[in-house]
Amino acid sequence: MKNAMLILALALGVSACGGSGGGGGLPPPPPAAPLEDTFGAGFGATFRADPNSNPRDPAAGDIVPVDPTKDATGVP
Repeated sequence: MKNAMLILALALGVSACGGSGGGGGLPPPPPAAPLEDTFGAGFGATFRADPNSNPRDPAAGDIVPVDPTKDATGVP
C-alpha cells in the first residue's frame, strides 16, 4: 500500500512538471462558426462575397424555411 501511494505521489509530481516552459495545457478551442452560416448552406459564403462580384442563383440548400417553433438565433 505504501509503495502504491509513493508511486502515485511521484507520478503526480512528475506530471506537474511541464519542462517546456510554454505553459502546456490544452490547445485553444476552435473558433465559433460565423452567425451568417446558421442561415443556410450557401448564405454565409454569399454574405461574405465581394459586394461588386456577380450575383449567383440560390441553390436548394441555400435558403432554409422559417420555423416558428424553433428557438431564436442569438445575436452576439
